[in-house]
Order: sequence, then C-alpha cells, then structure tokens
Amino acid sequence: MGKIHAAIRGEGAPILIMHGGGLDHRHMLDALEPAFKNSSGWRRVYMDLPGHGKSIAHDSVEGQDDVLSMISAFIDAAFDREKFAVIGESRGSYHAMGLAHTRPDDILGMMLIVADGMPGSSADWRPEHRTLVTMPDAESSQASPEAAARLSRLVVQRPDVLQKIERTKVPASALVDGRLAEKVRDNFNFSFDLADPTRVFDKPCLVVNGRQDAMAGYQDMLDGIERYPRATLAVLDCAGHSLSWEQPELFKALTVNWLQRMSL
Repeated sequence: MGKIHAAIRGEGAPILIMHGGGLDHRHMLDALEPAFKNSSGWRRVYMDLPGHGKSIAHDSVEGQDDVLSMISAFIDAAFDREKFAVIGESRGSYHAMGLAHTRPDDILGMMLIVADGMPGSSADWRPEHRTLVTMPDAESSQASPEAAARLSRLVVQRPDVLQKIERTKVPASALVDGRLAEKVRDNFNFSFDLADPTRVFDKPCLVVNGRQDAMAGYQDMLDGIERYPRATLAVLDCAGHSLSWEQPELFKALTVNWLQRMSL
C-alpha cells in the first residue's frame, strides 16, 4: 500500500513543493525556506515523491501517469478542496506542469526550477559543463565520495554548498526505490499532451533556469514560455542545476516576487 510523506511549515494557503529525482524534501526545505521568512500566509507542504524519502509508491505504479495520480490523490486528501500553489524542481517541475495541465482551476500559481524537456519543444541542446567558482582541494578533499562527485558537477563550488550536499542529497539518494526508478525511466512521459496549445496556464508563474546547467539547459523553457502568459522567466548566470544554492539571494528575490504576484 502506498503512502506520501510530507514536512509542513507555516500556515495559510497551501503550496505543494516537489523535489527532483533521486532526492527528497530536505533539499527543497533548505533551498526555499529563506524566501518565507518575510512572506507570511503560506503553508508549505514539502512532499517526498513516491519512491523517494519516506514516501512509498503503490505496487501498481508503472510510470509518470501513476506517480502523478498518487500526487493528485495526496492533494485531495491534504488540501480539502483548497486552492493551492505548486513548486517543482527538475523532476518535480514535470509533475508541476502535469498538475497545471490536469487541474488548472485548482492552482493559484506555479514555480518551475531547472525544468527540462518543455513539452512540444524541438530543442535538444545543453551547455557543456563549466565550473566557474572552485573550492580549494584542501577543503573539498574532506567530502565523502558521493558528495565530491556531486560537487564536481556544480557551476559554483563553496564550502557551505558542500555541507548542504552532505546533509540533504547524500542521505536522500540512499532512500530511493531503485525498482520504481527504473520503471519510471521506461515510462517517463505523460500519456496526455502537455503541449496542447489550447491548455494555456494563465496564472502567476516563475520559470528559473541556470545559464550553465549542463543537465537541463534552458532552451526548452525559452521555446515554451508562451504557454505561461503570466510567467517571469529568468536564466541565471553562474548557475547550473543547483541554482538555488549557487545563486541563493537572486533565487530568493525571484521567489518572493512570485509569492507577491499571487497575492495581488
């Protein structure tokens, strides 16, 4: 039997927050909570995606459609018909777009972080990896092998980021349901058409990508931005797939602006 685990912070209108593949809610909690220090009125629901963290997928889950169904069922149970906002990073952004497509009237706004593969885009381009800010070997040599490997993929390497990797990403990776991850990889795309031009999502949005993100790139989101008429689109220099850590102050400012726009 499946279950969804979530960590909840604050009170007010709900925001569903979904992490990337191979992680759990701890990364998002660390990245986003600074934006809410002076932004009251929001109940942040940091969920573990099925097969991640403490969330267990139903035995019947075979692909992304089934994962999205579990997420939607969790929303119905947790939000009691309240309208909600949604934030998704990387893999979570795909499910955020899925929710905006399948239940747009329920959603107050959407934030997509390092989103990839914008439906309908023909772009298949990623910038080559570049590290623009490096750490001294004496500091990085103390890292665990997994953390060191993750650090090597960052555009900006700092001691505080390394500590965050050790604290959030390394333990999360050990909890991933490998069998489910394999099934999702084989059935990754939704069965419905996210690129349907008649399904424009006209709510306040924030789309933020890294200019040096070798994993997700940014061209797909540029190509598809007209599907979100009220979106702020930001492509951050000196930032890759961990842009919330690499450019924390700019990330925070953009997030706060999005929260304010939903309150207008």
